[in-house]
Amino acid sequence: LISARAHATRGSMKMPRWYLLKAFVVLATMNVAVAVDSLGSTPNTAMAAYLQRSPVSGQKSPGSLDGTPLPKHTLNLDEPPRMRWEGVMKANKAATRRIVAYLFAELPAAVHAQVDKLVLEAEGRLPQWAVEEMRGVADVLDVNFGDIVLLNLFFELTPFCTSIVTQSSSTGHVYHARNMDFGLGMPVLSENLRDIAVDVEFFKDGKPAFVITTFAGYIGAATGMRLQGGLFSITANEREMTGPVPVPNIFKSIVNMVNALLTTDAFPVTWAVREVLEDNSAAASESFDAAVSALSTRPFATQIYLTVGGTTLGQGVVLTRDHNKILDSWRINATSGGWFLVQTNYDHWLPMPPWDNRKKPAERALADIGADAVTPSSIYKDVLSRDPVLNQLTVYTTTMSCGEGKYASFVRDCESCSPFR
Repeated sequence: LISARAHATRGSMKMPRWYLLKAFVVLATMNVAVAVDSLGSTPNTAMAAYLQRSPVSGQKSPGSLDGTPLPKHTLNLDEPPRMRWEGVMKANKAATRRIVAYLFAELPAAVHAQVDKLVLEAEGRLPQWAVEEMRGVADVLDVNFGDIVLLNLFFELTPFCTSIVTQSSSTGHVYHARNMDFGLGMPVLSENLRDIAVDVEFFKDGKPAFVITTFAGYIGAATGMRLQGGLFSITANEREMTGPVPVPNIFKSIVNMVNALLTTDAFPVTWAVREVLEDNSAAASESFDAAVSALSTRPFATQIYLTVGGTTLGQGVVLTRDHNKILDSWRINATSGGWFLVQTNYDHWLPMPPWDNRKKPAERALADIGADAVTPSSIYKDVLSRDPVLNQLTVYTTTMSCGEGKYASFVRDCESCSPFR
């Protein structure tokens, strides 16, 4: 499950850190192996056959070169939900089908069985807009509805990322940016996700409502910015790697999330983010604070870190969320020197794991830039392009400035960077 490239040593890496990294990779691999052994590993036979005909390849397409702007699509919210993603999916059909096939071959049979339970109750347990949009995606890809539900649950659990929100002392603008790292234990997946990463601008009543960066077939919003009314931006970072030894168990997490969706009023986080971005009610459209309040109180199917940026002084916050409550609200406070926040995949008040400390290098890079010189371009160039903040699993970088109405996303592909984080 871990590529040979992920085991390659790098001359600049100190030996103690390498041993810790190697230990982590071994633990993660054992965790996946134990999950497969205990859950079973018989894939869907039809999808397995498709995988043999159309394997996921490691070859790079011209559009996946580092720094290439992501393809841009539009989506009309006034259309029936089942029709909304048709254009996006037709443009990305072959690549998305390869990834669906890959997941079916990798995930254990018991995970598929749990998803099947959710599919049977989808009409009653999932929001109608999400059910219909996923049905529309399945129509274009010519796969089962359950395949797309599984795809969306998998993407919900695996964004290992770096989110940054800053406040410029020279312009007063709030800048929000993120690296999306994807594919721990599945490096081939990271390589191919670059081919289906897209920016999608949503229109309502003929006007731009919000924009998100996502993967074709994934209807949630892990990265997005509101374009009308009260302006704000949101990024979501995974928080499932908690505990004394924070090693992910993706299979177990999917099963736990399905159970939460079936037995509680919990909601997939990135679907909730999309609803917050889309909400045009008077209360929701008034302010950044309304978005923060909504994201602080809603029951979620997974633990998560949510970084929210606004347009004016002090409008930057990281929310640390458990399933049912907020654990911490960490805000920008430029008057006391806290003009930036950096959130990865661990509670910010705890020491970072020595095998995965992207936070400190990012903080040092921001301090070197300074509050008076920080811009979206400097964050991209001097922070999010710095190893190990940029690593071999980084799929895309997005920079956002609500006050200036600027949103840009780029493919990232750094083979010379750290193999993990």
